[in-house]
Amino acid sequence: MRTRLASAGFVAALALLTSRADTAGAKQPAPPPRSVSKLGDLKKYDDVITKDFTTSPGVFAVHRHEDKLYFEIPQDKQGRLLLWRAEVAKGPGGGMGGSWGGADLGHTVLKFERRGNKMYLWKVGFSKRSDGKAVQAAIDASATDAIVAVFNVECEGKDRAAVVNVSDTFILGLTDLPITRAAGVSGASVDSSRSYLSEVKAFPSNIEARATITFRASGGGSPFGAPGLGGGARSVTALVHHSLVLLPEAPMQGRLFDPRVGYFTEEFADYAHPKNWAVSREYITRFRLEKKNPNDAVSEVVKPITFYLSKEIPEKWRSYMKQGVEDWAPAFEKAGFKNAIVCRDVPTRAEDPNFDPEDARHSVIRWVAEPVQNAMGPHVHDPRSGEVISAHIIFWHDIVKTCQTWYFVQCSAVDPKARKFPLPDETTGAMIRYVCAHEVGHTIGLRHNHRASQAYSVSQLRDPKFCAEHGSVASIMSYGRCNYVAQPEDKVDPKHLLPKLAPYDYFAIEWGYKPIPSAKTPDEERKTLDEWAAKQLTNPFLRFGGEDGPSSVDPTVLTENIGSDPVQVTALGLKNLDRVAGHLLAATTEKGEDYSLLEEVYGDMLQARLGWFGAVAKQVGGVVESRTLGGRGGEAFSRVSKEKQKEAVKFLLDHAFTTPTKLLAPGLVNQFKFSGTGSDVSNQQRLLLRSLLSPVRLARLTDAELLAPEKAYTAAELVADIQDGVFSELKADAPKIDPLRRQLQRAYLDTLKAEFAPPAAAATPSIPGLSTGSAGPRPASELRAVARQSLAKLGEQLEAAEGKAQDPLTVAHIADLRSEIVALLAADKKK
Repeated sequence: MRTRLASAGFVAALALLTSRADTAGAKQPAPPPRSVSKLGDLKKYDDVITKDFTTSPGVFAVHRHEDKLYFEIPQDKQGRLLLWRAEVAKGPGGGMGGSWGGADLGHTVLKFERRGNKMYLWKVGFSKRSDGKAVQAAIDASATDAIVAVFNVECEGKDRAAVVNVSDTFILGLTDLPITRAAGVSGASVDSSRSYLSEVKAFPSNIEARATITFRASGGGSPFGAPGLGGGARSVTALVHHSLVLLPEAPMQGRLFDPRVGYFTEEFADYAHPKNWAVSREYITRFRLEKKNPNDAVSEVVKPITFYLSKEIPEKWRSYMKQGVEDWAPAFEKAGFKNAIVCRDVPTRAEDPNFDPEDARHSVIRWVAEPVQNAMGPHVHDPRSGEVISAHIIFWHDIVKTCQTWYFVQCSAVDPKARKFPLPDETTGAMIRYVCAHEVGHTIGLRHNHRASQAYSVSQLRDPKFCAEHGSVASIMSYGRCNYVAQPEDKVDPKHLLPKLAPYDYFAIEWGYKPIPSAKTPDEERKTLDEWAAKQLTNPFLRFGGEDGPSSVDPTVLTENIGSDPVQVTALGLKNLDRVAGHLLAATTEKGEDYSLLEEVYGDMLQARLGWFGAVAKQVGGVVESRTLGGRGGEAFSRVSKEKQKEAVKFLLDHAFTTPTKLLAPGLVNQFKFSGTGSDVSNQQRLLLRSLLSPVRLARLTDAELLAPEKAYTAAELVADIQDGVFSELKADAPKIDPLRRQLQRAYLDTLKAEFAPPAAAATPSIPGLSTGSAGPRPASELRAVARQSLAKLGEQLEAAEGKAQDPLTVAHIADLRSEIVALLAADKKK
């Protein structure tokens, strides 16, 4: 007989604990009460835990027989803090399911508390903190903690250990997991008849459980985008993994966050701050590293950070992944820790019969057999201090394809060995090593640093000696990828075109991990940490930016781009891209096979090209954020100079808004397209144009004009420059406009025409790494005032060119545009 009382409590508990929003500290409504039968005397232990049960000792004993599961919680574990974490161990293949496996479902801190013959499960929050003095009573009264479940104590074991029935907790307790909501299917629920507890394991400091859960959705929807299994309701089955980990009795000393160094954090409100009001503070997340010899500048560690390679990782990539982990060892040594991070194979049963990769005490790198081109490196940490408890890095199988495509598009122009798919194992392995090192960086606390990819100059990126020492970006935590700037004549060794641990990475690890022996509290560390962080004022290689600030308008914060001058690096990147186009067909095709790989890589080339142009466009109206703090540096924000903005616009007119003949070579695109050959390029051109003329960009130009009118690049100047460049053919003696340019000119007119339409909700365009606004009612902008004057001038130019044009399609195009402008201005005049 299953105990519904226990499962009802866990429905509420898991709904709270797996929520991605951190609501710890907010006042939580209590779960609806359930009827509880009155208890008489406790049952005899042997009548509850019969000889049929299998018992596993651990943090507390786990008893299981078929579908019955009991926890035996000793008195010394009651009140101790336990970190609960849930993740999808295995999801349905294909569609969204391909990326579902390995998904983190959230975590929270719990504790068991016994009162009489009931065991209460508390969700413990740490979002409000004090010094334990008078104000602590006010914090306690604000309901930071909440009871999320209650269990009957069935019997007692040795030393009054409480035995509770948790038979349904890992099955019916999953009903409200956020993954069902993320699937966009209302009414998704658990089908208990097709769900069961797969296994439960107890370890000295944790309990691991896996449940096979079948989700169903009524109506036409299908959970998680997976195909239905027949009948009126569609359903999917997943394996969900839960960890219940005992947190250290004494938390590690936290280290306070600094916005100049990019760490993941645990945020809380400090009610005992010297300012005498509540202050938001954050501890960075990091592993606990302790020196064996605290007085030595560099010492062996008490317990190294250890990653295990799971058995299913393909043999040919294992050594590269091991290198990716241990690439961080020199950075930790610089911070004072020798041999601080190591990577090992999962031990065999003979080597360690007690080792289990599912033990939450271990950090494991896994390989998921799904055609997903991605990897991720999440970690779980103690919210009291930020201490990382464990990490599970996931590589999906087709990360191999991603690595090869990145390298081919960006480096095959200078690396002859990379001009045929599949690329050599040595090249692919080096890319996997880079990806692994990047994901390990996340697990040890580091966030993405998208400013680091812009740190190096063009001359440095073309210097073989510099590239050998520093790689392609100033941090392996950036999204800069490979060095596409180096030209064949630069003779940069292909081994040095990839990212590697670079100056920022060493700086960030030293800042986050190096002990400060004289400091006994987090606040006592602040003076030293400030001095360390201030080094980036004079060393641009150490600067951080991205993900947590106004990165959408900062042209020095970019993804999929490298180099400090986007105009120069894009010009060089385009030269290499043309070279790649020359060997693309041969690289991607085999005798007797289709052209699907050709089409896919071609699309990746176009996407890379658009991202580079987006970086150039970000100069226009760009606002640079300098992470200065009080007394450290000058102004926090500065505008891109007028000269650089005009240079960016001219570059885009000369390169982005012209027809890329090499990429549109018939011998190439005719292999996989029979119509709409230029539509991809045309769509990108229209997207880029609308981005340049977007209301949010023009608003920034207006702000700059307000602050310093004599230095500003105005909206009127921007529109005039774009119009002159987009319609440059009109100045020719016999204008002839090709199809792509005709579409671009039409897009320009449509963009200006939209300013005369009634306000309406419209989505603004976006380019990878370049935000241009959000959907919503379109406000009146600077563009409308400029548009009237610009269209009147354009109408006159079109009228003059119409008489000179000889090409019939050009004549028709010019006449059509002119007619629209005349009608538009006449209608506007009547308003």
